[in-house]
Amino acid sequence: MREYFEERICEELDADGKVEVAGHTWANSHVFQNMDEQGYDAHVIEAVDEKKAQARERARALLEETECVQRFELLCQKQRKQMVMPFVGAGMSVASGFPLWGDLLRHTTADDPDLRATVAGLIAEFKYEDAAQAIHDTLGPEALHNDIEAHLGNPGYDPKGPVNLLPYCFGNGCLTTNLDNVLERVFLSAGQKFDTEVWGTRLKEQQGFVPPDENRLFKIHGTATERGGRVITRQEYDHTYANDITLEAVLNHIVANRHLLFLGCSLGVDRTVLALTSLFQNGVVQNLQHFAILPLYEDTDRALRRQELAAANITPIWYPKTDETEHEQCIEDLLICIAEGGLGG
Repeated sequence: MREYFEERICEELDADGKVEVAGHTWANSHVFQNMDEQGYDAHVIEAVDEKKAQARERARALLEETECVQRFELLCQKQRKQMVMPFVGAGMSVASGFPLWGDLLRHTTADDPDLRATVAGLIAEFKYEDAAQAIHDTLGPEALHNDIEAHLGNPGYDPKGPVNLLPYCFGNGCLTTNLDNVLERVFLSAGQKFDTEVWGTRLKEQQGFVPPDENRLFKIHGTATERGGRVITRQEYDHTYANDITLEAVLNHIVANRHLLFLGCSLGVDRTVLALTSLFQNGVVQNLQHFAILPLYEDTDRALRRQELAAANITPIWYPKTDETEHEQCIEDLLICIAEGGLGG
């Protein structure tokens, strides 16, 4: 976890000013590292330990506030047994400069005010497939795919935020609805390149159960850099998961005996939640509990949301949300605790 914190630690060292000698200027961290490598390493190790301890304190405080300590500890217990697979949504890519899916669809309608109103109404009802279908039918497939590539396929970015902690928490695969390649870059940078990447229409070829020790990436909607095989419109979903190859069956093979942890997902009424609900209510994965780390807003109806999520056997772990900065901090603290095996103490 040193790599995650080291840039921040150097920034803290450099905040005290710079070293100037005979007209030359160096950052404090640069001088420290080059003049006393052992001292620098010792300082970084100590600073990392301190930051992890602070993260545990903040995480416990926010979980006590939302009364979710025991839920979180249960999640960590299952992860210590390597039984948890993250399900990563667009919220985890926002810090890297990528839009949420609903925002991207709205951007695509910039040239057609009437279409924008239609799409906005569908998004408000969590009908993202229908919104994408409306864009596809009105502007044409090329316009939709061109904007997806423009917004999500740009390679000129650095992965930012808590998403960089995922390789320290999980090493046995990921599920995602994201079209960007943030996860690929983050895991590669951490020396945990995915063994296989399966996306879009290729998911229906997953007939057997996925071995729990394989580090595969499953991209439900496809990928931004390749147009073929994307599954984002209603027509594409209906065509891909027709007959006996259903999304429920595909998810069942991928998840098998693992618990999902939803991160950066709004968990509205979408196909994934409905598929998990079907699996749970049909007794296919009756005892397989899933988890979701979710922001708790002032107007959140906790009772209603708990009932909605319980239909898919998803247990919410709430954190108080006020602004985007606090949101990032909360997710970071909770992921650090997962990586460390729990709250400790």
